[in-house]
Amino acid sequence: MKKIIWVNFLHIYQPPWQDRGIIEQVSIESYEYILTLLEKYNNFKVTLNITGNLIEQLEELRPDLIKRVQFLFKKNKIELTSSSKYHALLPLLPPEEIKRQIELNKEVLIKYFDFKKIKGFYLPEMAFNLKTAKIIKKLGFKYIILDQINYKGKINNSILYKIKNLGLIVIFRNRRISKSYPPEIIYNILKNNKKEIIITGTDGEIYGHQHEDWQGYLEKILKKNIKIKTISQYIDTLVIEKEIVLRPGSWESTHIELKNKKPFVLWNNPYNKIHKLLWELTNFSIFLNKKYKKDKNYKWSRLHLDKGLSSCSFWWASGRKLSAFSPLSWNPEIIDNGIEEIIRSIRSLNSATIKEKVKAEKIYANIKKVIWETHWKKYNK
Repeated sequence: MKKIIWVNFLHIYQPPWQDRGIIEQVSIESYEYILTLLEKYNNFKVTLNITGNLIEQLEELRPDLIKRVQFLFKKNKIELTSSSKYHALLPLLPPEEIKRQIELNKEVLIKYFDFKKIKGFYLPEMAFNLKTAKIIKKLGFKYIILDQINYKGKINNSILYKIKNLGLIVIFRNRRISKSYPPEIIYNILKNNKKEIIITGTDGEIYGHQHEDWQGYLEKILKKNIKIKTISQYIDTLVIEKEIVLRPGSWESTHIELKNKKPFVLWNNPYNKIHKLLWELTNFSIFLNKKYKKDKNYKWSRLHLDKGLSSCSFWWASGRKLSAFSPLSWNPEIIDNGIEEIIRSIRSLNSATIKEKVKAEKIYANIKKVIWETHWKKYNK
């Protein structure tokens, strides 16, 4: 009898403005590594989220990797989920923008995969609120995966959880194991002959890029007496159901933050001046794109806005050290990349008035000023 059941969820993504060399490096160190092990070991399988944006980047730079994912998807070695195309933090957006990001991602997935087989949805950063969950359910998805912190009760991995009055299935990752290097933890659990279901959810880049598994823990456990399931395979084994109420939060939220009703402080901190200015410019761009839908440059304005909604520029403005595998979340150049997309969106609108464009430029200039003042005074030591 298999003693351990491992449900392994991986999320892979690169910002829309990512440097070509970095994508190629991560592809070699991480994406190739994961795919090679999936091809090598019969018992290895994953539930994978690959954003539509990354699919397009790899199609240009490493189309061979997309072909390998397609083959493994057809062989049921990879189960895919959908998401937001440009990794926007969905709960912080208006409903129409949430739906747009999901639909843009769907368009890419349909082009490369059999979308009828895709039942799950990954919320970027596992950032959840009920507003977003209702949209996900309405668009036909069956399950989401969240961090344990979203539920106040004790989680039993033998129970099928559904959001009350919505019916959307929720799978919870083990936070402690997921925030370490899962194969090493699982390897030690196997030595203790424990019987349990382990659900992990991590960035896929932790395998090979963010962390070099020089001791080979992943391959060691793949050679052991371990049963690995996709999320859908795991769901099919659950008989007992329970309806639950969830609270807003992300996979980086702390209990103190949720107690203080600040579930998304890494991306929208009321005490972070850069965040406040970023959202002022972002919301103004959303307003103008809605106002000038008939603009001759609307297509290009929307493309810049869609890319600028990436959560990266907000995350890298938070200035925090979150875990052993996480860098300090401060990078002025990445913040710059995000605001450049937003201001280009507004500049592209031929119909926008001089007053509106000057207003946007003033916010933009102020953000630049605060970013680099903060960098030189606080972080460049």
